[in-house]
Amino acid sequence: MNRRHVLRSLVATPMAAALARSSVAQGPGSAADRVIVISLDGVRTQEMFGGLDVTILQHVLGPKKQAEAHPLYAAYWRPTREARRETLMPFLWGTLLKRHGSIVGDHEAGSVMTLENMQRFSYPGYAELMTGAPHDEVIDSNDNRRYPFETVLQFLRREFAATREQVACFGSWDVFTSIPSSTGGDVFTNAGYEKYDAPDARLQALSAAQFETVPPWDTARYDHYTWQFAMDHLLRHQPRALWIGLDETDDWSHNGHYVRVIEYLHRFDGWLARLWTLIETTPGFQGRTAVMLVTDHGRGNTTGDWNSHGKDTEGAQYVWAVVAAPAWPTRGVWKAGHPPVSQSQVAATVASLVGKDWRRASPAAGAPLRPPA
Repeated sequence: MNRRHVLRSLVATPMAAALARSSVAQGPGSAADRVIVISLDGVRTQEMFGGLDVTILQHVLGPKKQAEAHPLYAAYWRPTREARRETLMPFLWGTLLKRHGSIVGDHEAGSVMTLENMQRFSYPGYAELMTGAPHDEVIDSNDNRRYPFETVLQFLRREFAATREQVACFGSWDVFTSIPSSTGGDVFTNAGYEKYDAPDARLQALSAAQFETVPPWDTARYDHYTWQFAMDHLLRHQPRALWIGLDETDDWSHNGHYVRVIEYLHRFDGWLARLWTLIETTPGFQGRTAVMLVTDHGRGNTTGDWNSHGKDTEGAQYVWAVVAAPAWPTRGVWKAGHPPVSQSQVAATVASLVGKDWRRASPAAGAPLRPPA
C-alpha cells in the first residue's frame, strides 16, 4: 500500500476515549453462529453518507472540464445526500440498512465515530480494529511485521476450538500477512500476491492471474482476487469468523483517481449484495450470520487533502461502521445523542455478535457497540 503516513497524531481526548470504553455494554440480541468483517481501506464519511462529492470531482477534472458533463455526474449525482448515497450503494442503503442493520458515523445526523490511535494511517488503524485498543507506543509505521498483541481473530479461534481454516483473514494489502495474528500460523491468512490453493480450476486460474494483472501500486493485489478467494473459502470451509481486507479505495485515492473511488464503491455494493444473497440462501448461514463493514481511517475534508491522511490531516480521525445481524435491534443511521463511539469498540463488537466477550481476554479494549434505542 503506497504513500502511507507514518507520523503520530492526537485523535481523541483522553476523556472521550474513556467514555467510549465505558459507556457501551455487551452487544444486544442473541448471538449469531458466524461473523464476517469487511474493511474498506480509507473510505471517507463524506462518500459513505453523502455519495458523490461534486466539488472533489470538479477539482480532479481540472478547470477545462465541467463535472456536470462527466458520465459520473449523470450516474451518481442527485439533489439530496440521501438520494446520492443510495444511488451509489443501492444495496447497502436500500436493503441492508433498511431491513437488517444500522450505521454509525454520520456527522450531519449528529453521529460521530473516531479513531483512538494517534496515527491516522493503516496499520495502527487495523491493529485498533482487531485488538480493541490503540498501540501508538509501538505501532507507528506500516512495516510488515507482527506485534505482541492478541487479536480478536486469535481469541475467537481459541473460544470456538476451531480449526485454522475456520478463522480466516483475506487481504489485498500484503501487510495482512502479519496484522491478524501476534504469532502467525493460528489464523488462516491469504494476502498480497500470494497463491491461493483450491481444487476448482476457475480459482486456480484466478490465483495465477493475480500475478499477471499488476495494479499501479506495489504492495497490494486487486481486490477482485481477494474477494473471490474469500468467497470460495467461505463456501468450502464455512468459517466461524472471516475478515476480508479490501484496499483499492485507499490506493485509488492516494493516486488522485476520485472517479475510480466512486466506481469502486458502486462495484463493491454489488459484491455485498451477492454476499448477502449467498448468506440468505446457504443452509446454516441464513439467520445465523452477522456482517460488519468498517474502515481503518478517514481522509481529508477538502479538495487539497481528500486523497491524504495522517496526523496533520483534519478529517482523517473520523470513521464509520455498519453492523447487520439477525438480532441487531436498529435500522438505518444512528442519530444524535448516543454515547461517544470509537474504533476501539469494533473488536469487542465482533466477538459479541457471536456470543463471546473479548474484554475478558483484553480488559483494556473498548466495549461492544450498543446502538441507541
